[in-house]
Amino acid sequence: MIIKEITVGPLQVCTYIVYDDSAEAMIVDPGADPEKIIAFINALKLLPKHVVITHGHGDHIGANASLKEAFPELQICVHEKDQDMLPYPAKNLSILAAFYGGATVRSPHADRTLKEGDTISAGKCIFEVIHTPGHTPGGICLYCKDQENGQPPVLFSGDSLFKNGIGRTDFPGCSQETLIQSIKNKLLVLDEKTIIYPGHGPSTTLAEEKQHNPFLQ
Repeated sequence: MIIKEITVGPLQVCTYIVYDDSAEAMIVDPGADPEKIIAFINALKLLPKHVVITHGHGDHIGANASLKEAFPELQICVHEKDQDMLPYPAKNLSILAAFYGGATVRSPHADRTLKEGDTISAGKCIFEVIHTPGHTPGGICLYCKDQENGQPPVLFSGDSLFKNGIGRTDFPGCSQETLIQSIKNKLLVLDEKTIIYPGHGPSTTLAEEKQHNPFLQ
């Protein structure tokens, strides 16, 4: 598995392009700057199959429309409880100037809705959908526990879990109690060696967050 991080937009969202030697690719949270994402995909001649949205806020979906135009067969995937956020700026909060640098976002509708336990692939890499509500009702993480060559498991945590932090819970549909319980009950039980790739900020490990994240003590 190869993971390319591209930081995009005014809120510095971590967009991830995941692929392997098959050239099939998955794009996680293409928040903005579609030209950067498209240029990388075309330079490596990748075959993007899925866009996976960890939650429906505007800063994580801003490049969806351009990617769908560039790659018409691309499937936009989001949890069923966040699907209504994609096309509506009032629901995805991009209508708030402070949230998305003044720009509103209207994503195409989802091609596929996800739920707990679903799987989605990037080439030979199989990810499990873990529903982690709290930051939004349909927030998800993506977990790949089986990698080749003994590499540690990987978790794309969106805005559920950050290095030494958790996602904001002061927006409509948020709940700090629900988010903390999601993390403790569904993420902290995973392999401690898991590498966490969050929606903002640096990567971390599950062991690090279990020991030092102040919200989880």
